[in-house]
Order: sequence, then structure tokens, then C-alpha cells
Amino acid sequence: MRRKVRIEHARRLAVARQRLSGSRPKPITTDHIHELVQAIGCLQLDPTAVVARNHLLVVFSRLGPFDPKLVDALLWDERRLYEYWAHRASIVPTEDRPLHAALPPPWGDPRRTESWMTTRARFSELVLQRVAANGSVRAADFEEHAEKYESGWGDRSPIADTLALLWLQGRIVPAGRVGSGRRWALADGWFGAPLGEIPDQSVAVRQAAVRSLRALGVATAQQVKDHFIRSRYPGLASVWKQLAAEGQIVAVDLGMKGDWYVHAEDVDLLEQIEAGAFEPRTTLLSPFDNLICDRSRTLALWAFDFRLEIYVPKTKRWGYFVMPLLYGERIIARFDLAVDRQAGVLNVVGERWEPGWEGRRRPARPTKHALDELALFLGVGLRRPSIYR
Repeated sequence: MRRKVRIEHARRLAVARQRLSGSRPKPITTDHIHELVQAIGCLQLDPTAVVARNHLLVVFSRLGPFDPKLVDALLWDERRLYEYWAHRASIVPTEDRPLHAALPPPWGDPRRTESWMTTRARFSELVLQRVAANGSVRAADFEEHAEKYESGWGDRSPIADTLALLWLQGRIVPAGRVGSGRRWALADGWFGAPLGEIPDQSVAVRQAAVRSLRALGVATAQQVKDHFIRSRYPGLASVWKQLAAEGQIVAVDLGMKGDWYVHAEDVDLLEQIEAGAFEPRTTLLSPFDNLICDRSRTLALWAFDFRLEIYVPKTKRWGYFVMPLLYGERIIARFDLAVDRQAGVLNVVGERWEPGWEGRRRPARPTKHALDELALFLGVGLRRPSIYR
């Protein structure tokens, strides 16, 4: 029998497990950021920087204004985080290396991969020799990088493809950035130790499924599959049944379509939330944020229809870099934001409120605080509509 859970309590559990409620630590240290990434699984990387890079915004939404150099320190100095593939290209905890190594590589159809490996990424031996000899390399260090082809997303080279393949195989790792490009090093040398014991795939899938569910708070099996290490869960159906049979996951009835579950270890937190223990926040979310990156789940759980419009023609989109506003456990508005770095201001290009939140129902003071806090983090002023002045 499923445990009945009210929708607002399910939302609060999801928000709490994403570290988007409760008090924030001060001062913020690398330990706080490392613990956060452990809890939510990954920080998706994306080159869009109209406001700021996604991985920084995800941390900001949870911890508040912080020094971005702390993330660099975790990546390049302490090496407790590294860049790999999770949702997509992401920043992940270093201790998860064996987990990622145990699971299928993130390249989809193996027939296409085999073709790509033998035709495009054909310089593995050369790259590995050069990295071993020099300690680290850039794509630009290879004469072969001048050979280009049209990939459909711009010009690429077989050297870039080879580096990507070796990265996905876990043999090399980003070891720093020069502009928008990466430096690459041998993974074992960079981390100062071999990979260690790799778990059996079934064990790794179980571990990943639990991590995904706990990061989501409440989810269906399909939503778990689409989260954390997106679509890299072979045999998830049988693992899911086993977790349910063992009582490790608990079926819940949210009064909506779908077989929803929470992890057994989060039932106590759910009961506390049901008893009123929830400390809400108001914050802006990156369009790639872990809470809302699964658009179908966002629509089902929050009734918030949100699509990334960056690649939609200007005449057909509402906004470019649109950041939803999380108000407690509800998503009540969306803001089209852009930083004018020359003028040193954060511009509110547009705002749109969800039904029932327009006009005087808008929480002006918390919204102003959220916008001011984002501007503070970015180190700019805020140019906002008069209602928030």
C-alpha cells in the first residue's frame, strides 16, 4: 500500500534534498561546496554565461554569494572535484571515479561509437605518449589539430575527438583551463593514485539509483534514470524491484499519475516536513539547475511548464536566459536576465508570473532580495522594474 503524501510536502522534500531550504553556512568554504556536490551528484557545465556559468549558479542558489575561486580550488588544487560526464559534461566528486568507471560509457549507440573511434578519434597513442612526456597537453599543442571537419555544432578536429574519447574512457582528465580550452593530464597521475577497485556493474547501478533518488527526494524510476548519470542505468528495472522488495525505497501516492517513491532514509525528513519543519527560501534558479533540468518532472511535480529557449529564434521565444523563481516549495515566476558587464549591471529584461501570482500577490520583498543577492554574487548593480526599488 502506498503512503499518501500531499503535493506540497513532496515538493518540500524535493527542495530540501536539493539543499534549497534551511539555513546556509557562513563563511562558505571548499568543504561546503564539496559536500553540496556529493549530495546533489553533479554540477552541469554549460558555456552560456549571459548571467554566469551554470555550475556557479547552481552553487549560488544553494549557498548564496560565494567566491567562485573556491570551485577552482576544488578542481585544480585540492582535486576533490573533477570534470566528467553525468547529466552531461559536469563537475563531479573525485570519490565517484570507480562508480563512473563501472557504468556504461556515456556515448549512446555502441555501433556509432565504434565508427567514431575508428574514423575520428584516431590519435589515442600519440596523445597518451605526449601527455606522459609533457605532464599535460592542450589540443592546440598538436599539429594534427589543424585538421578540421564540420560536426554540425561547428568545426572539430580528430585531436579534439581523441581527447574527448580518452576523457570518457577515464584515461585522461581536465587539468586546468586556458581561456575556454582545457589542459589534459593522465588521470592516475593527476589524482595521485590508480582508480582503485571498480564495483560490479549491478552494484554500481544500485548505488547510482539510490544517489539519484535521494538527490531528487521523490521520483519515479524513469525520473531516476534521467537524473545524475542520465540514461546510464543498465538493468535498472530489476534493481528498482529489488530495492522496493527490501524496503529501501517506499512507494508514495501523490494523487497524480505515476509510481512515485522516496528513499527509506528520507522518510524521517518527510515526516518532519509534514509536521511543519520546513525553512523556506526565495532564490533564482539557473535554467540548467538540478531541481528543474528534467522538464517533464518539473511539469508533473510543480505544474511549471519550462523549456530552454536559448536556441529558439528570437522572434519565437519569450526570453533568452530565463531563471525561474523558487519561493519556498513553489516555482512562481520566471525572469529573463542578462548582465551588462561593461555597465556593471544585472538587467531584468522581462518577468512573467505564474497564474495566481500576478499583480498584488507578487511577493515583492523576497523577490527583490533574490535579485539583489544574485547581483551581489555577480559583483554588479541591479537595474530592475520600479516595483522592486
